[in-house]
Amino acid sequence: MALTMVHLLVADLWAQGHPEYKDCPEYYLGAVSPDAIHVRDHDDKSRKDEIHLYNWRQLHREPVEDYWRARHAPFDIGYGVHVLTDCQWVQRYLVKLPVLIKPDGKLDVDVYYNDTFVTDFALYSHLPRLHELLALIARADVSADHPLLTQYEFTEWRRIILDAYRGPCPKSDPVHCIDRPYVESFAADAIPLIDEIHREVFGR
Repeated sequence: MALTMVHLLVADLWAQGHPEYKDCPEYYLGAVSPDAIHVRDHDDKSRKDEIHLYNWRQLHREPVEDYWRARHAPFDIGYGVHVLTDCQWVQRYLVKLPVLIKPDGKLDVDVYYNDTFVTDFALYSHLPRLHELLALIARADVSADHPLLTQYEFTEWRRIILDAYRGPCPKSDPVHCIDRPYVESFAADAIPLIDEIHREVFGR
């Protein structure tokens, strides 16, 4: 449920300790690609957890470990970083931002999506590195043999992302709680778990 720039911030920060991925287009494409399920299912999220290796909302280590043991091209490393980012993102806001949860237990989507979109576009506007990462994504080779999503879906999702950040932010209300400091603190805190699971699989 984290948006594109959050995923790229985490992926780029993690790559500082893994320089083989630092400027790899396919790694960063992988880091945004699990959400290509929206090309197929649009607003239907019934298969999103499956496509996210069952880590969309909660941590399940084994599917990520199994995926990385089977597939470890840069695209696939980025794909795993994405799903491990999402599970941590959700668990963090459930604990730290209870104001986002309505009395019926559901997410206040109006506040949540306003905050996430406004902050995501602000990050893109103010951090030149994110422009560099989108440029890398634009020239990445797209996986043609993925077990969960198609080359067309990855390619179309990339087009949607690139088009979106060329335009204005779709939201404009003041941010309530998911601001830039929150995102940057989250990104730093997300790295240890990704490192731990990567070491479990690859020994480094």
